[in-house]
Amino acid sequence: MYSLLIVDDEEIILNGIKDAVSSSALPLKSVRTASSAKDALKMLMKDPCDIIVSDIRMPDMDGLEMAEQAKRIWPETRIIFLTGYQDFEYVRKALRLNSDDYLLKPVPDEKLTEVIGNVISKLDSLWMERFDLRYRKAAETEKTSINPGKAVYFLFIAYEADQARMSGSELHKSLCGMLERLFGHYCSALLFEKGENNTVIWLQPVIEEEYWDKVCLKTLEELQSFFLEHMDVRMSIGLSQKAKPGDSEQLTSKMKEKCLGKDNFGCLFILDAEEEKENSSENYAVKAVQSYIRNNPEKDLSLGALSDRFRINPSYLSRVFHQETGIPLSEFIVRIRLVLAKKLLAETDMKIYEIAQKTGFETPGYFTKVFNKAERISPRNFRLNVSKDKAEK
Repeated sequence: MYSLLIVDDEEIILNGIKDAVSSSALPLKSVRTASSAKDALKMLMKDPCDIIVSDIRMPDMDGLEMAEQAKRIWPETRIIFLTGYQDFEYVRKALRLNSDDYLLKPVPDEKLTEVIGNVISKLDSLWMERFDLRYRKAAETEKTSINPGKAVYFLFIAYEADQARMSGSELHKSLCGMLERLFGHYCSALLFEKGENNTVIWLQPVIEEEYWDKVCLKTLEELQSFFLEHMDVRMSIGLSQKAKPGDSEQLTSKMKEKCLGKDNFGCLFILDAEEEKENSSENYAVKAVQSYIRNNPEKDLSLGALSDRFRINPSYLSRVFHQETGIPLSEFIVRIRLVLAKKLLAETDMKIYEIAQKTGFETPGYFTKVFNKAERISPRNFRLNVSKDKAEK
């Protein structure tokens, strides 16, 4: 799934575009908005974005300059320009920036979602082409795009293949394709060791280290969530700290031990240079995190955000939460959000997209998908059934 950023200084247009794409069937994990080019760049400094839909004429900084700077930060970002002016100079500059499209306002919702869908299709093809090329090269020549003179990160992924709706080889290829899509922007990746139900990847960032640190944890969380939500496959993921290529055997062994532990499966670990120290406050920490999640379901509850808030190592938080509660942190968050969603569906007249926002789901489409999967019924039909039951009473 992809991330979208909409940039326009007119609030009505900004919200209109957001509503249109959020209610569409586009595979978007997040839809963010910025009311100025400078705000957009601030967002991009914190988090990457796959696609930007931007107005051109804005105060302080125009969309063309913003796009140029955005490309410096995230070169793979795709740009769609919107403008109310058919100006040849704008078109020329937009083409120079390799923008994906240039649309004149007002743009019908159907046309805009069609254009975004075309860009997503291009991205899908791009990541799979890159993966196939790297996979074939690794298999045929055993050569890699990893620079042996630079530091690497080792990624260990274990999965429950017997629970999947596909064969082990299909699951493995799907995993590798997803890794390419998620990490293709940021680093070189190599299939290093394939076990029966696990895979080890070497990662070597091609972006600045400060950006890599911000991106990596969120990306791995997305990978874990994707396979759980769409394929019913639970994964344990271990990531090493920056290391030398020669450390692979030792670090992989440590990650296997952590990830394959009976009580740890389904967690996300970051292997510290020194072993994490257990402490007697872990039960208190878990209760504090649970309380915060229950009281703030609409907020950013990613592992990174929670670990920052409670000043707990993310790997440690993930592991201890699972040990104390018996379920992964991500699953607990979804359960809490769905409890609130059902309450709002039953007791209020809020629209589906409003409930999605209130319960922390980034798009109505994603909310509906998760609700359907958990409750075996759509939010709309759930509400209708509740209304019917009330009427009969």
